[in-house]
Amino acid sequence: MRWIVSLGAVFLLAGCSQQRAQGHIRFLSSPDREVRQRASQALVEMGNAAVAPVVASLDSASDSLAYIGAQILGRIGSPRAILCLRELAQRDNPYVRREAVAALGQTGHRPLVPVLAEFLTVDHDTAVRVAAAKGLATLRDTLAVPPLLAALRDTAALVRQQSLVSLQHLWSTRVEAAARRRLGDPDETVRFIAAQMLGTHRAHESRLALSSALTDTSVFVRVEAARALGQLGDTAAVKSLVKLLKRGDGPDSEAARRALLVLTDLDYVVLD
Repeated sequence: MRWIVSLGAVFLLAGCSQQRAQGHIRFLSSPDREVRQRASQALVEMGNAAVAPVVASLDSASDSLAYIGAQILGRIGSPRAILCLRELAQRDNPYVRREAVAALGQTGHRPLVPVLAEFLTVDHDTAVRVAAAKGLATLRDTLAVPPLLAALRDTAALVRQQSLVSLQHLWSTRVEAAARRRLGDPDETVRFIAAQMLGTHRAHESRLALSSALTDTSVFVRVEAARALGQLGDTAAVKSLVKLLKRGDGPDSEAARRALLVLTDLDYVVLD
């Protein structure tokens, strides 16, 4: 009898959760932004208990509701929402696709690598491709490396930037070589990320490429290249760093000075 009462309580609680979730879902269509935000947060805090009601509400939902629903499911991060999210990711609205693709990555379900890779490769919207690249980083699967490497040739700089950042979590000699090549990317942010990655991962094979980056047209890239050479701990870079130091009093010269201090234990100064 005790077991029957306990089982009844479970069903009662489940029913209460369903009703509570449906109550919050009704407010997702409110014209008041704050009301929508509070309802969304309440559903996220419900966690897995909110997944089924939210999924059910998205069947034939408007794009605006689908957009909010995908965000909620992504923040919950439950694999139980995958089928619904894959359907939302096929919509014509790029904003809905972006949120659905982002949410797929947040589920942490590694078998989704080919799905996200396809969006990264073929979707015509830049933001969707960026979301796919970010999602592949979240999944942390080596199968994501080939599509991310291919995306480094994307025409959109934002896609190349995110793909390079995502590869940082999947480091290998192959990724190092790709990052080294990106030091010649036309976008300065891509070059900056590449230099940062090479320094963080102590990529000694990239010392010469980083030394060349000390003459980059972007001060931000020059600074990061100097920092990276300091992180490598390779005294062969001293000559190149001294040249950068002599260029003036800017942030790149200061970065060169600090790198030289690390490499030689000497605090270099430029005398007029």
